[in-house]
Amino acid sequence: MMYRRLALISLVVCSLPACSSIGVRRAKDRALFADIRASTISADKPSPRTMQTLRRLDLDQRYDVDPDGARQLLHVEAVRNPQPDTLFALAEVHYLGGRAIEKKKPDEAVGHYVRCCGYAQQFLFATCADDGVEPGGSTAAARLCDSLSCVPPVLTPQDAFDPRFRIACTLYNDGLTRCLRVAQKTGRFDSRRELVLPRADGGVDRLPVVQTGFAWQPEDFGLFYFTEDYDVVGLANEYRTYGLGVPLIGTLSPAAKASPYYARSLSFPVTALLRLDGGLAGMDRPTGRLELYNPRSVQAVALAGHTVPLETDLTTPLAHTLERSPADKLALVGFFDADRVRGEAGIRMVEPYQPGKIPILLVHGLLSTPATWAPLYNDLQADPLIREKYQFWFYFYPTSDPYLATAADLRQQLIKLRADLDPEGRDPTLNDLVLVGHSMGGLISKLLTVDGGDDFWRLVSNQPLADVRARPDVRSELQQVFYFERAPVVKRVVFLATPHHGSKLSPSFLAQKALRFVQLPKTLMAAADDLTKENPNLTVRQLPTSVDLLAPNAPALMLLASRPRPEGVHYHSVVGVAPTNDAVIERWLAGDRKEPGDGVVPYTSAHLETAESELVVPADHFHVHQHPLAVREVRRILLEHAEVARRGGDVITATSHAP
Repeated sequence: MMYRRLALISLVVCSLPACSSIGVRRAKDRALFADIRASTISADKPSPRTMQTLRRLDLDQRYDVDPDGARQLLHVEAVRNPQPDTLFALAEVHYLGGRAIEKKKPDEAVGHYVRCCGYAQQFLFATCADDGVEPGGSTAAARLCDSLSCVPPVLTPQDAFDPRFRIACTLYNDGLTRCLRVAQKTGRFDSRRELVLPRADGGVDRLPVVQTGFAWQPEDFGLFYFTEDYDVVGLANEYRTYGLGVPLIGTLSPAAKASPYYARSLSFPVTALLRLDGGLAGMDRPTGRLELYNPRSVQAVALAGHTVPLETDLTTPLAHTLERSPADKLALVGFFDADRVRGEAGIRMVEPYQPGKIPILLVHGLLSTPATWAPLYNDLQADPLIREKYQFWFYFYPTSDPYLATAADLRQQLIKLRADLDPEGRDPTLNDLVLVGHSMGGLISKLLTVDGGDDFWRLVSNQPLADVRARPDVRSELQQVFYFERAPVVKRVVFLATPHHGSKLSPSFLAQKALRFVQLPKTLMAAADDLTKENPNLTVRQLPTSVDLLAPNAPALMLLASRPRPEGVHYHSVVGVAPTNDAVIERWLAGDRKEPGDGVVPYTSAHLETAESELVVPADHFHVHQHPLAVREVRRILLEHAEVARRGGDVITATSHAP
C-alpha cells in the first residue's frame, strides 16, 4: 500500500509544470542559412527572434488577438528601454501590419510601412542602451550620441555578423518599396514635391521629396517603376549594389521641358531613401523627407552619423529604355528607307548636359542603331571613375547614306549642340571630345579628324565646284559634304572593327541584291538633278550608297585611308580576329574564308598604321565592340585621355598585338 502511495505521489509531482523535462534532441535536416532566412519577409509571420521578444515581454498572446495593441505596448517599451531586440521586433510587426491591410486599407498600410522603415533605421544606426557611457563623454561614440540626443549606438562591427542586421536592411528596403507602391497607386506620392502620409485622426503628414545628384530638374520627374519587377534580357552583366534604399526606374513627366537631345521615353536609375527624424518618441507623427538619389553620381549617404551605401541598379533602367525603343525596326528602315527616320537622327543623350564632364560620342555602324552600344555602355557606366569624368552621347543616322554625307551631318550637329549647350564657350571639356566608332561608324569618326580639300569633290565631278552653277542651298550642302575641315573638338578616336581598307562583303552578291531596295536621300537626289539641269556639260557620277563606299579599293575609302593622323589627335584600334570556325556565314558571304579577321573586316583592313595602340580580340564583327577585352581597352583609353586632359598635355602609348 505504501509503495502505491509513493508511486502515485511521484506521478503527480512529475506531472507538474515545474518538473517538465528540459533537454535537447537532434535536429533533422537543418536548412542551410535557416537562421538568416527566418524573417517575416519570407514567412508572413513574426520571426522566431521577434516571437521570443514578444514572449519575454508577455505580449505574444496579446499580439495574436490584438496586434495593434501589442504594437503600441511594444513601442512604449522601446521608448522606455530602446534595446535592439525590441526595435527589430517593432520593424517586423509593422511590416506585417502593412501587409495584412494593404489591399483593404492602403492608407493605414502606408503608415505601417513608414514605421517599419523608422524602427529598422533605429535598429541599424541609433539603437541605444545603458553601456556605461553617458552623453558628453570623451569617446567618439559619445560625441555621435550628443548629436543624436541619446547614449552611444550599440551596433558595432561585430553586429555585421548578426543575421538581423541584413534582415533589418531588407525590412527597411521592402517596407519603403511597399510604401511607395501604395502611395503612388493612391496618388499620395508626387516624385516632384512630396510624399503624403495619412494619419489615424484623418489628417495627413507631408514629407518633402528632395532630389540629389541629378542633371534633371525636379519638375522633370514622372512616374516610377520598381526594378525588382523586371528581369533584364539581353545584357549579360547586371550592375547592382547592396545597401539601403529602393532602386527605381525613373521616367520623365509629360510636363518636362522638351529637348532635341533626349526622348521623352528615356528611363534613368533612381534610388529612394526615407530619412526619418524625431527618434522613437516621434514615430506616431513621422517627420523627415524622402530623398531621391542619382546612383550614377551618389553611391553612399550619411545617415545618423554613419556612411551608408545605397542599394542601386544601373542596368535595369537601361534595359527598360531599350525595351521601349524599336531598335531592330529603326536599323532596317534606316538602311532601306533613310528619309523615314531622318527626323529621329542626331546626337542623343542619356542625361542632360553636365558641364565639366568630357563627352564620349558613340557612333554605330551599318544596319545598326545606338542600341548596339548597350553592353559596352552598361559596363562603362558601372565604373565610378568613368562616370565621374565622362558623359555619354550617341549618334543615330540612316546607314544607307554615303558616309561622307553622314560625316557632314555630324559636323553640323556638333556645331549646333555646342551653340545650344555652351554658347559662350565656358566649358573646356567640350574641346576634348572622344569618338568611339564601330565598323562604318569608325570611318565617319575619322572623317571628323581630317580636311577634305578638293580631293573628295574630284571623285564625283570633273569640274571645280566654284565653276558649277547651283542654288545657294545646294552649293552649301555640297560644300559641307566635300569641302570639309576637321572638327577641332575631336581629340581622340577609338576604332572598333573599322574597315579602313574596305570589306569584301560590300561587293558580294547579297549586298548588291539588297542595294536594289535602298532609297537614297531625297535631298541628295534632288541636288544631283539640279546640278545636271543647271550644268548640261557637267559630269556627275552616280551617287553611291554607304555599301558602295565600303568596297575594297573604293576611291573615297582609299583617299580617306591615305589621310595622315593630324597633330593633337590620337587614334586607337580594336580589331576582331575570330577563330576560323566562327563567323562562318559572314566569311562565306564576304568570300574571306581564310584571311584572319572578324568575318566581315579582314585584319589587314582594320589595322591602322597611325594608331597609337592596337588590341586584337577573339570576336566576330558584330560583337567586337561588346567583347569584354574591348570594353576594358576602351576604359583604359578613356582613363588615359582623362589624365591627359587634366594635365593639358599629350601622352602617346604604343601597344600592338597582331594575329
